[in-house]
Amino acid sequence: MTLKIINKKALIASTLLLAGSFMPAAFAAEFDGLEEIVVTAQKREQAYTDVPVAVSTYSGEVLDMAQVTEFQDLIQVSPSVTYTQSGGMRGSGINVRGIGTSAFQIGVEPTVSVVIDGITLGRTVQFLTDLNDIERIEVLRGPQGTLFGKNASAGLINIITKRPSDEMEGSIRLTATDDDMFGVTGQVSGSITDRVRGRLSFFKRDYDGYSKNAFNGDDINGDDSWGLRAKLDIDLSDRTNLYIIADYSRQDRDCCVAPRKDLGFGRFVAFDYQGINVDDENTDVLVDNEVYADTETWGLSVEVTHEFDNWVFTSLTGYKDFSHETQQDFDPYTGPTYGRLVLNSNGSPGNPQEQEQFSQEFRITSTAWDNFDLTAGFFYWDQSLDRYFERDVDFCVVPGAGDASLSPDPAVTPCFFSLRGFGWMDSQVNFENWAVFGQADWHLSDRWTASLGLRYTEDDIDFDFVRTSPVPGFLVGPDFTGSNDVQDDAVTGKLAVQFRPTDDMMFFASYAEGYKAPAFDIIFGLGPNRLDPVPAEESEAWEIGMKAELFDRRLRLGVTAFRTDFQGLQGQAWEPDELVFLLTSAGDARTEGVEIDFTWKPTTNLLINGGIAWVDATFEDFTGQQCYEGQTAAQGCVAGLQDLSGKDVPNSPDLKYAIQFRYDIPLETSFDMYVAGGYRWQDDALSSITQHPGSEIDSYDVADLSVGAESNDGRWMARIFAKNLMDDFYSDLVSVSPAFLGGGSTHFVQRDSMRYVGAEVEFRFGAL
Repeated sequence: MTLKIINKKALIASTLLLAGSFMPAAFAAEFDGLEEIVVTAQKREQAYTDVPVAVSTYSGEVLDMAQVTEFQDLIQVSPSVTYTQSGGMRGSGINVRGIGTSAFQIGVEPTVSVVIDGITLGRTVQFLTDLNDIERIEVLRGPQGTLFGKNASAGLINIITKRPSDEMEGSIRLTATDDDMFGVTGQVSGSITDRVRGRLSFFKRDYDGYSKNAFNGDDINGDDSWGLRAKLDIDLSDRTNLYIIADYSRQDRDCCVAPRKDLGFGRFVAFDYQGINVDDENTDVLVDNEVYADTETWGLSVEVTHEFDNWVFTSLTGYKDFSHETQQDFDPYTGPTYGRLVLNSNGSPGNPQEQEQFSQEFRITSTAWDNFDLTAGFFYWDQSLDRYFERDVDFCVVPGAGDASLSPDPAVTPCFFSLRGFGWMDSQVNFENWAVFGQADWHLSDRWTASLGLRYTEDDIDFDFVRTSPVPGFLVGPDFTGSNDVQDDAVTGKLAVQFRPTDDMMFFASYAEGYKAPAFDIIFGLGPNRLDPVPAEESEAWEIGMKAELFDRRLRLGVTAFRTDFQGLQGQAWEPDELVFLLTSAGDARTEGVEIDFTWKPTTNLLINGGIAWVDATFEDFTGQQCYEGQTAAQGCVAGLQDLSGKDVPNSPDLKYAIQFRYDIPLETSFDMYVAGGYRWQDDALSSITQHPGSEIDSYDVADLSVGAESNDGRWMARIFAKNLMDDFYSDLVSVSPAFLGGGSTHFVQRDSMRYVGAEVEFRFGAL
């Protein structure tokens, strides 16, 4: 750890301690502790200290304090979560405890499940959206293979939006920043009749982008997005409730182009090209074709709840329709090796990927017995994906290709000769899944509880693929037609024991299993040698932990030690010989470590939230794998293969921590002030499964700060803020380019990889 990081930690800790020590005694006397939180990690409402699951819960207040506005912003508050970006958004992924799935293929499901208002989302790209009107977010760490089951072999992120309120209320918030982003969010909620309540929320965001395209001078890597969510909460009787949610969103992104960067170890050096300084902090790009990743989604869910005397029956029906249209262009600079790769078309122009999913869950929960609780249910899932993709590519050798000053414009620097490939594919994948599940909690005494859960799952997956190649050639194989199907089933379970020495403290130990269905490697380069399915992914986890609410509920604390073993971890790796990404079964892997999360309110006007995650995620048995380009025998490459056993899983930093705070400053005026901020640090990690040293993500830290004012009656709020206050640049993912393209690298960055500042105002009306 550098002196710089230590100094920043000391500065933040000193600020928080001073803020607490200068709190007036009068306010401290009025303080009555943290607000109670509800946790639904076991599909029923429970108190934090009643749940024997490693779960971090982030309230809407904490999310607002950290200015978490998009799904990928969760890395700012949850140390156990990392995010992997990709071109076109399809390959983006979420990791929990270092484990996740980041893949372009439509035939593979995510390892970390995301559930919004009870509905499981089938693909990662579906939930890369705005986080607006959120009640809370629960990050469930480790396999959730019993009660949730679907795509949750490494963890689950449970998002709960706000329900309609009894009294009329609403708000509207405006945001503007110096990097040309303007946003507006709002909601209105209240009773329509004595038995019907409604809620409507919306968001609109317009962002030019963090990159400049040197080819035409336009801003790029931005988005123009908007969405609506409408709800009806209807009491059909004193015992029966109907809850309907409809949502729609559209995101038009001119992304995601990864800027070139200096590889930094002798293969490629920083240079100026077409006005771009290609160094470690470069964000400018050079592309001569249209780039976009547009998505459109709408959905409907219907939940019916009926309360019997000692039972609660729940029916939850969900439908989601999702489309994703992309055009990618990552034309490398002309030189410095042989020439330029020109992607005339690389995506689905005019033919978006279409995805439909339907799910149905029936569930009962019982409190019929004084010492026994039961949750049981049936789950059905049906999903279909249709994807069109076309590629029109030229690899062109130009005179003087080693001269980096040559223009990439073919009209200015024509090809000496070129290798062309042109073709398209149509593919369809169908997923069908059903399961029965149950969990029983036996309260052995006032202090001891034992839990047992089981789930039986069946999966049925099939696909059809056709590639048509009028001009087979560079990066385009010949015509090919293929299909296959697979059926699989699994039994997963959970056993947990918890001990409560006091009413405010609980210790637990648990064993849990996870399962993810087999997958197919369905990409444009599919051939007869890759028609077989990648086997199912299975996991086993052991955890011991403690949860407590201490000091008159001023401190909420959770500590968990864990170890999870994966068999058949599904992953994606770059194949340098075929110049494609391949889906593979990454053998056995293990993630183990310790996590701490806490919420602390030492005084009535100071709130602190934070967490630490020590995670060691490695491959345990992963032999005979592809070497990275340029790897020598001394570096472990024998006959083109290497042994990755004992090596790190990609995008899995060993240490990560985050802290957020808000300090309210009472004034003798009609409004009060507050100061809020956050700080996070992440250890270095590798981006590539092949362990390419050029794919390293350096350790980084980010500090945020905001200063605001809020009226005493709660009717308005205003603040100015700075994200990445110290302007400490970081990369999100680093990808090494093949040698024939110059041997350099590209990197994805987040918006807050650079400092930006802004202002925000909110107006509230109705009941407060």
